[in-house]
Amino acid sequence: HGRHDPRVELGHGNIVASGSYDGTVRVWDVTTGECIHQLEGHMSKVYTIVLDPDHHAIFSGSMDGMIRVWNWDTGACLRILRGHLTLVGLLALRHGALVSAGADTTLRVWDHPLRTTTTEVEQQRPFSNIPGDTVPYTPQPAAAVNVITNHALAAIVHHAAGNIQQLHLLQQLQLQQRANDQLHQQLAGSSQEPADIVRTERFMLRQHTNAITCFQHDGTKIVSGADTTLKLWDVRTGRFVRDLLSNMTSVWQVRFDARRCVAAVNRNDVTCFEVMDFGASL
Repeated sequence: HGRHDPRVELGHGNIVASGSYDGTVRVWDVTTGECIHQLEGHMSKVYTIVLDPDHHAIFSGSMDGMIRVWNWDTGACLRILRGHLTLVGLLALRHGALVSAGADTTLRVWDHPLRTTTTEVEQQRPFSNIPGDTVPYTPQPAAAVNVITNHALAAIVHHAAGNIQQLHLLQQLQLQQRANDQLHQQLAGSSQEPADIVRTERFMLRQHTNAITCFQHDGTKIVSGADTTLKLWDVRTGRFVRDLLSNMTSVWQVRFDARRCVAAVNRNDVTCFEVMDFGASL
């Protein structure tokens, strides 16, 4: 990866995939130490990757807001998943459902872009009948690629003067525009239909008010941490179920199994583990 250290590495068998701040994903053969493929297409730093051994696929998430799906045998980019407005920092693939978390405060649930059916997901047991708040959301058409106009950017520049947070947002929006422009060019030069390349999410989960710092999902439920809360979601419907924890100073990490959920949190400048036994109630 040149002068940039790899951000993330994952392996399966003799294959190791690494993502780097240089914007590339590389595929390595651990038996020879050879770099088999250098996968280029992201416009900015690669923050996260996940592997799908069944399809010999690599999913990569980047600061450009895009998730790209690569074939590790050929190095081809098979799909582009677009929806996040900025950094895609976390990915998890379970039971045919891909979940991504972004600095845009949202989680997104995607149908597996390389599967033709969702049988495996549909056979998961129902989550629960606990009432929750449904966030109305209509996914964009698969072929739609929104480009931020120069007029909109100019308006942001005007309002962002002297505001570091807004200037950072402006930089992210400009990066997203470049990524969208690149995507337009790629679609224009491809013989495939846009809907065969670009996919949009099944659900957008929007209740957090800051960048997602951690999450886990098991194909049925998602537990996510950000800002001051730990939230519970239904993967199958995109429904927000409830807050598991609130009034935290920060939430750093979460893991759960069929019975317990453990979260590393900071409350009033004291770091601790919160252990929740939610198996019986769910």
